[in-house]
Amino acid sequence: MATEDTATDNSDDYRGDYNQAMEHALLGQIGFFPDFDSARQQEVWRLLSSDRDRLLAFARRRAITIGKLEVRKTLKSPKPVYELVATGNDAQAVRDYLGIERVNR
Repeated sequence: MATEDTATDNSDDYRGDYNQAMEHALLGQIGFFPDFDSARQQEVWRLLSSDRDRLLAFARRRAITIGKLEVRKTLKSPKPVYELVATGNDAQAVRDYLGIERVNR
């Protein structure tokens, strides 16, 4: 029972599943994980990929604003991992793509 309760509580954990997102990114896919931007006081989604073109194409297809594309420093990969931060309506577009409902409190 305690494991089920923990699994449900993790859905509100803004640290997200960074390790899983990074695994996908290192394979050239797109990894997603939620985060909380304390400056904006809102949820954001971080999109990661070692394939820059694939990340940009995904963002364009989903009408996600491509603002600043940063390179995330990691020791796990010999090639760079690109990070795009989706905020506001863009964060909702990521949620819709992943099929995740937002929990309102």
